[in-house]
Amino acid sequence: MLRFQELDGRYQVYQDERYVGSVQLYDNPRHMKNSYVKLELEKLDTSISAELFCKLGEIAGRPLQVMVSSLNTTMIKFLLAGGFQCKRKCYDVEASMADYVGGQSEIPMAHCFPGEADYETACKLMYNHYVSTHEAANPWTADYNTFCEDMPAEVIYAKHSGKLAAIAFVEGNEIAYVCGTDKQIFADFAQCLTAFMLAKHETICFECDDCDWAAMTLRSMFNNLDETSYDTYVLR
Repeated sequence: MLRFQELDGRYQVYQDERYVGSVQLYDNPRHMKNSYVKLELEKLDTSISAELFCKLGEIAGRPLQVMVSSLNTTMIKFLLAGGFQCKRKCYDVEASMADYVGGQSEIPMAHCFPGEADYETACKLMYNHYVSTHEAANPWTADYNTFCEDMPAEVIYAKHSGKLAAIAFVEGNEIAYVCGTDKQIFADFAQCLTAFMLAKHETICFECDDCDWAAMTLRSMFNNLDETSYDTYVLR
């Protein structure tokens, strides 16, 4: 049987009065629906997983979330034994033209910046896309203005029937955020975008979550990528 003792914001964990480590619950002010868990256990014993996370869930009063490398199979087994489910995989991509396997497409692209109407429209579309695609994994709970605080100042976009249909927020050689209103138009846009970026930079980089179809479309343009991911596990 496990016993918790709170000390300096952490919970010391004892099994039959033997210290087995500590756990910490903390918040992300932009994602308040889940309570984040940091584990510092001496041994990841799957026999205590269910009881440990049941007690933590009672303390938190919210779903629990743990982020872990896909290479950390011991931690993953510990989480799965406690009832967690993998809700999102996040991949880091750094690629060059040698890695490109996408086709060729010609679609008119333009740029916009803060203060312009198209930039504001791009921010709204990106916000709605992010909120909807991440709802099942780690819901956004902050407001729209908070979301916009971290957005890069340059947007590359393509229009269809006079409206923004494919969008990329870029900064240097990084493609920070992408979204679109039509999957085929976005696929054509992604080909043009990568060609444009790689003409300026030896390599480009971006993150993509497997819950985000637009980001994964961008990732599909490249081969020979590292399959290691940083995974989000949630216990509801």
